[in-house]
Amino acid sequence: MLKPYISLQLHRFFSFHAFLSFYNIVKFHFLSVFLFFFHFMGQSPSTSVPSPDINRRDVSNINRFGYGYGDSSDDFNGGSRRDYTDEIPDECLAGILQFLDAGDRKNCSVVSRRWLRVEGESRQRLSLNAEAKLLDFVPSLFARFDSVSKLALRCNRKSTSVNDDAMILISLRCKNLTRLKLRGCREITEIGMLGLAKNCKNLKKLSIVSCLFGVKGIHAVVYNSDVIEELSVKRLRGDNDEDGESVYGNGCSSLKSICLKELANGHSFMQLIIGSKKLQTLKLIGCVGNWDLTLGTVGKLNTLVEIHLEKVQMLVLLLLQSVARC
Repeated sequence: MLKPYISLQLHRFFSFHAFLSFYNIVKFHFLSVFLFFFHFMGQSPSTSVPSPDINRRDVSNINRFGYGYGDSSDDFNGGSRRDYTDEIPDECLAGILQFLDAGDRKNCSVVSRRWLRVEGESRQRLSLNAEAKLLDFVPSLFARFDSVSKLALRCNRKSTSVNDDAMILISLRCKNLTRLKLRGCREITEIGMLGLAKNCKNLKKLSIVSCLFGVKGIHAVVYNSDVIEELSVKRLRGDNDEDGESVYGNGCSSLKSICLKELANGHSFMQLIIGSKKLQTLKLIGCVGNWDLTLGTVGKLNTLVEIHLEKVQMLVLLLLQSVARC
């Protein structure tokens, strides 16, 4: 008898919490519709209801759209409707916008100049098409979005990407940047990455996919940063990578996660991996080279909690020994 009773109670518990989740979703969407409705209609959320003994035909439109019969002068100024959303503080409006996705935020930004300003000031995440023409819009774009801390720049293979000038200019306008993802930005060299490292001192996460600045570009960031915690590099190429340059620098003291995928020059990152004393996660996927020495040394780190290996050349016995030490 106890087991069916417990099952029934659990069923009621989860049903109740599912109802609460559904109620919160409905309440949020109702609030969004509520704000838009009263912005465009200019109606009061607490419209007064006239007493039954008053002839409704004698009630003017001004009174019916106001708080009461005595507020007509406040509701209409020069024939324009009153915007009740103006009474919402900027901080409250920014908090509401944080719950919306990118498309809804864009729609909200065209409601009024004030909403445009608040939406721009409160946006922290931005994803841009990183074609070469983006350079002309960088000043005005980041004058509006001046609080961006997470930035993604993507460019397809058939287009020319932004160059070093654009990268340096962006880093100057986004000094609070903490996360950056570059995908297909083939015109950026180690010069642009060096400017990024010097201007964005709070950069903690860097993700690189299909770029051509090679090992030198990664080295420029790691060598000049002492707060970077996550580094992800995928399909990185460079003209001078065959020189055998290694990635090493101040970033070794703060790196906690390293992910290398499909690299022909993965050996250049061995010193970085070995020198990262706080490393917790290491992922090697499809990287060419002999990783025996690197993994044997990394296995001695007390902080390491995760090793992910795919298509990596190494001895099975050494792998087991490295894992056993973690």
